[in-house]
Amino acid sequence: MSLKLFVQEKLNRILDNEKNLDLDIPRYEHGDFALNIAFKLAKAQQKAPNIIAQELSDELNNGTDDLSATAIGGFINIKISHAFLYEYFTTFLKKRPNTGNKKPILLEYVSANPTGPLHIGHGRWAVLGDALFRLLKSVGQTISNEFYVNDAGNQIQLFNQSIEAKKTNQNIPDDGYGGYFVDYVISNNMGLSNVDFVIEYQKSILKELGCEFDAWFKESLLHEDDILSIIKTEYPNHIYEKDGAMWFKTTDFGDDKDRVIQKENGDITYFSADIIYHLNKIKRGFSHLINIWGADHHGYIKRIESIIKAKDNNTKLTVILGQLVHLFKNGEPVKMSKRTGELIELKEVMDEIGIDATRYFLLNKKPDQTLAFDLSIASQQNMENPVYYIQYAHARICTIIKKTEALNVNSNLELNDMDRRLMLEGARYYDHLYEAANNLEPYKVTQYLHDLAKVFHSFYQKNQIICNNEIHMKRLNIVCTTRDIIQHCASILGISTPEKM
Repeated sequence: MSLKLFVQEKLNRILDNEKNLDLDIPRYEHGDFALNIAFKLAKAQQKAPNIIAQELSDELNNGTDDLSATAIGGFINIKISHAFLYEYFTTFLKKRPNTGNKKPILLEYVSANPTGPLHIGHGRWAVLGDALFRLLKSVGQTISNEFYVNDAGNQIQLFNQSIEAKKTNQNIPDDGYGGYFVDYVISNNMGLSNVDFVIEYQKSILKELGCEFDAWFKESLLHEDDILSIIKTEYPNHIYEKDGAMWFKTTDFGDDKDRVIQKENGDITYFSADIIYHLNKIKRGFSHLINIWGADHHGYIKRIESIIKAKDNNTKLTVILGQLVHLFKNGEPVKMSKRTGELIELKEVMDEIGIDATRYFLLNKKPDQTLAFDLSIASQQNMENPVYYIQYAHARICTIIKKTEALNVNSNLELNDMDRRLMLEGARYYDHLYEAANNLEPYKVTQYLHDLAKVFHSFYQKNQIICNNEIHMKRLNIVCTTRDIIQHCASILGISTPEKM
């Protein structure tokens, strides 16, 4: 249970006449939590909020020694006792976080065309999806992840034709594929189809980045059946013909216009394949479909919502749009690869700054914000680099723990305010975890982890674990729990926690 829920339940038991107390977080010096319930009750009780706040504070103070309440200007500030906070903080990680939501989720992300290498934008979607997958699993949700392989259609034909033309010294087709990657496929592919070779190449890069999938779903599998016949059978009331084409009536579900599923020349559209793919997801039993797309797919959301609502109103669709990534080096924009003169590949960034920094910097902002980061900062091995800053906190803790081996224990030493600050920040971990999971925002986990490291570094400067050759046992327990939180949090982000730096 999170600290907020833990305190909320305790307050509800004491103030049994008041339910669903909303807790806010005030400035540290004001308290650990704040209640504004007095303002909500003022009209019904015909009393000033400050009077109600004082009455409820008195009731709370008489009801428990674990919490203290102070009324200030109609607000009630709650402070947790040292003993209560210490007990919660040193035990809460033993209870696995659980949202109670067991409805199966399918998370689809990256879905890059198998016609080239992964660029840095694909990397952002890969890391975002992987961290979200880990986050939702960490709070007990049932989730699978999937890479949708666009291995059918005109682009695949052009890719294959371009490779064959290059092999035979012929002209590459108009709008075909040139450049070094075609040469790379020709030189390195030993027996696989061109598309399968690229898929395996992309898999290897993603695996190196720490991103693996339960399934790689090929679009070509959908084309083994008669897609148009399936759509007509599954959606008989939403299909019509007009001007020689076949249409899906997406305007019934809020789209700005109906969408073509078969063109006048008989070709089916990409939308048709998307209909069958999402129908396939529903039939596999998933109750919540989460798709991570590039921002250029914004106009596609309504039509996908339409086909889901037309089939099953109980299935939820969430689309997360990932914005572009802009790279800098020493403050100067980096737009093209020095090696190829083309777009910067994900692999290049991974090799330059490392896996941990790549993941952290790609996760550190909301996905709907354009992301900009400086490769020179991300590669530094000093406290200016937030990844190093976090990992150094963990390494410091491991060094402290190792130094305490075989020393005498003193359990009577008292805790101070810096101990309390670290405990309070750490004890709020599940609060942040639930919020990040409920809002599908893993970037909040990166921010929390950095904040926790910051509090620990301040703690380290002011407090000692070993005093006069004795171990301050309570303080040691605090840093051990902090280490465990850092490890758990970093594992969700896919970042390593070295014991030495």
